[in-house]
Amino acid sequence: MFGFSHFLLSVYILGYIFRSSMAWEVKMPRHIKGLLNSCLVIPCTFDYDQNPPRRPDRVVWYQNVERGYPLVYDNWNPGQVIYAFRGKTERIYSTSKTCSLRIYPVTWSHHRQKIYPWVDPENIWSSTYRFFDTTVTIEVDSTPEKPLITVSGDTKVGQSVQLHCTVHHTCPTYPPTLTFNSPLRNGRVNHDCSSSGICKTTLTSTLDIKSDHESVTCSVRHTGGLTASTSGILNAEC
Repeated sequence: MFGFSHFLLSVYILGYIFRSSMAWEVKMPRHIKGLLNSCLVIPCTFDYDQNPPRRPDRVVWYQNVERGYPLVYDNWNPGQVIYAFRGKTERIYSTSKTCSLRIYPVTWSHHRQKIYPWVDPENIWSSTYRFFDTTVTIEVDSTPEKPLITVSGDTKVGQSVQLHCTVHHTCPTYPPTLTFNSPLRNGRVNHDCSSSGICKTTLTSTLDIKSDHESVTCSVRHTGGLTASTSGILNAEC
């Protein structure tokens, strides 16, 4: 009888831990790429329907290691943040349940780092939610992506078309600058980011076609100084 009672107690405890864990959720990408010397914003949100935090505005980021809790970001204890991230991390606020982190500037010491956020760590324990099971791995790249040029409109000499120059990045707070090789009309820039952390910046301008072979170049300059460009020939009908 004692053995059966012990079994029921074990099932009850495991069930409680499972329900507590399911009551919390953290959403962020599992992998994200950052450009060397630029910034990297890791999008992160959390939600819960049980066991609310006492301090939902309190978010700490840690390095994922086998032992201990090395600090990546802690606005209460900035001097205890490990050297690789000290002075380079900042929390990005957008909603009340946001845990997004910005790293600037991105350095080689961040390459392959696996990190995770913890909401209200002084009051929310791992028995409520295992924050260290939801991590993101940073990949650092020193080669910026080349921009993509697309055209919309009637490509005939004497007509006007829309040129679109697009580049993807992970630095929405300091987005890259896009330019065409010659002054165009009605230039406008659009920024858009997905939940994966990949952002898209697009420069759209109007080109008046004056010859059947128009040379077009679009260049991108990222925060931190890295650049890339794409060139092409627009073939128009006479």
